[in-house]
Amino acid sequence: MLHHSFVRATLAAAALLATLPAWALHPGADGLQWGDAPPVFNKGAKIAVLQGDPGKPGPFVARLSAPSGYKVMPHWHSQVENVTVLSGTLMVGMGDKFDTKVMKTFKAGAFGSIPAQTHHYALFKGATVIQIHGEGPFDLTYVDPADDPQKKMADAKKP
Repeated sequence: MLHHSFVRATLAAAALLATLPAWALHPGADGLQWGDAPPVFNKGAKIAVLQGDPGKPGPFVARLSAPSGYKVMPHWHSQVENVTVLSGTLMVGMGDKFDTKVMKTFKAGAFGSIPAQTHHYALFKGATVIQIHGEGPFDLTYVDPADDPQKKMADAKKP
C-alpha cells in the first residue's frame, strides 16, 4: 500500500513540474536566471522571477539583487509589498524625503510588509538580495517624478 501511494505521489509531483514554465526548470549557475531590473529601477540592480509574472495580475515571487549603496528613492506601490531580506542589509525609511537618519535596518532573515500606497524608500548596505512577493501587477510610482530613472533617461535623450 505504501509503495503505491509513493508512486502516485511521485507521478503527481512529476505532472506538476511539467506544468511549470521552462525558466523554473532550467536555472542559471546560482539556481536562478537573473536579468537587469525593469527601467523603473536605477541601473545596477538585477532581478530573477521565481513564480508568476510581476507585470500581470496574480501572485508573483521575485528576487532583487543590488550592490552596496544602491538607492530606491521615495515611492509607493498600488499593491501590498512583502519583502524578505535574503542576504546583506536593507535600510528602509517611511515618507516623502530620503533621510538616512530615520531609516530602519533589516538584516538577512528579516521580513516586512508595506501597505499599498505607503510612501517609502530604501538603501542597500553591502551587496544585498531581497525577495518580493505579492499580487501583480507590480508597479512603482516615485513621489517626485524627477527621481524616476525612466524620466531621467528620456530627459537625457532630449536635444
